[in-house]
Amino acid sequence: MLREILPNVLPTIAVLLTLEMGIAVIVEAILSFVNLSISTDDPTWGGMIAEGRTSIHQAWWVLVFPLVTLFLTVLSFSQLGEGLKDRFDPVLR
Repeated sequence: MLREILPNVLPTIAVLLTLEMGIAVIVEAILSFVNLSISTDDPTWGGMIAEGRTSIHQAWWVLVFPLVTLFLTVLSFSQLGEGLKDRFDPVLR
């Protein structure tokens, strides 16, 4: 089983895990944006975006930097998954 099944399933599991991590980051940001996540004392990307939304006309960077960081984090998880799939995929070897 380890020689036949695991090499064929490992790339799929790696890609699925990294995509799920990106989804988990987005879900946490959404929940903290609507104030349903962890306590308000802890900084979260969703909380920062919610605060930046109120002051976008005075300080646009308060909204833009957490959004860009959130986007880059999710993109990084996606690219990591694709790289792991390419590295471990037995069909491409």
